[in-house]
Amino acid sequence: MLSLSPAHVAAFVRSRPELDAPDLQFVFTPASYSEGVTGKLQPFPGMTCGVWQMRPHSRGWMRAKSADPMVPPGIQPNYLAEETDQRAAIDGLRWSRRLLDSAALAPYRGAETTPGPAVQTDAELLAYARARGSTVYHGISTCRMGVDPGAVVGPDLRLHGMDGLRVVDASVMPAMISANTNAATLMIAEKAADLILASRRAATTPSFPARAVKAAE
Repeated sequence: MLSLSPAHVAAFVRSRPELDAPDLQFVFTPASYSEGVTGKLQPFPGMTCGVWQMRPHSRGWMRAKSADPMVPPGIQPNYLAEETDQRAAIDGLRWSRRLLDSAALAPYRGAETTPGPAVQTDAELLAYARARGSTVYHGISTCRMGVDPGAVVGPDLRLHGMDGLRVVDASVMPAMISANTNAATLMIAEKAADLILASRRAATTPSFPARAVKAAE
């Protein structure tokens, strides 16, 4: 059991039927997490379903507090600031409940412990999301790729303003992707390898200048 991934199942779901594409991702794990904290197990067997919004509208900020790089920055993620995000969190929690209450899971299901049967209204579910919600750690876009003045790297992944340096990781993503960042980051690395090899070949390929030759009379 300890050699397996903690999340065995994932699902992509529309929080509302009128949406063109899924906006929620769910993961399911055969372990009962205490108070919804990942890895903090309850002293009895169970199961947990987690949900997050794939492309939230709320925007936070990170600001330098000092010119000293050893001073931690100020960070305000601003989770659930937008009403769209609040609605998605509420709908996601309700969908999780429907999954765990399904007939297929009845033989394995015990009583709900988190957030608990007393939490039912939209306001109560939102309050639970605010109190227990956390990041899903897939940071991106701190070195955004683009051709505009605010971009950090160009389409060739070269850092603007510095020669000989490319950025090759999830930080170059110009926008939030739908799912986990691992597969997309691998593809960025594959593309970067092609760009670097092509640049090296162009630098080492010998050049043969053309010469004008007078035709024999």
